[in-house]
Amino acid sequence: MTGRLKTKDFILIGIFSILIYVVNAVVGSVLTPIMGAAAMPLISGFCLFFSAIVYLLMAMKIAKKGVLLVQCVVNGLVYTLMGVPLMLVFFSLAGLLGETVLYPGEGGQYRSLKRQALAYATYGGLFGIGSSVTIYVYGGDYLANMFAKDTLERMLYFAYSPIWVASSIVFSFVMTLLGCWFASKLLNKHFIKAGMIK
Repeated sequence: MTGRLKTKDFILIGIFSILIYVVNAVVGSVLTPIMGAAAMPLISGFCLFFSAIVYLLMAMKIAKKGVLLVQCVVNGLVYTLMGVPLMLVFFSLAGLLGETVLYPGEGGQYRSLKRQALAYATYGGLFGIGSSVTIYVYGGDYLANMFAKDTLERMLYFAYSPIWVASSIVFSFVMTLLGCWFASKLLNKHFIKAGMIK
């Protein structure tokens, strides 16, 4: 069995969570001008590919129940501060779903790269439709002050397209798994063998 999260764990999760947010924001900012008009819903998958290394490093270092959930809550709080409080509930539910992937076991699953990758990919699939859920709940008018008119129009088009929503879920899930696979190679080579992660 793994122990409960301690104060130092929460601090570490907070730091890594902000780093995950920054990675996603940077990748998203770079790709939006390139892909935004043609394939905006797929951008989240690329973001998750790059943030997977940060998540796996955090998850394997702490290796306790609740890491993914707390990371999602922190992520949701960031969006709440940005004016989208719905994301706190949405990401918390996504985190709980990811935690269910990790639940069965005696504690060793929290040190399993495969189980952690599957849990993060489960969260990632939902992460991919976060903007669509915001539009469904609040409507396009709520986001009018946050995005340029043409950007918002594209967001509305993609949000109400079943094919694009399904594509976003699948693409984000797959890209998260690929990112975790790549991250696991780096962790095994540079962190686990070096004894930095037990």
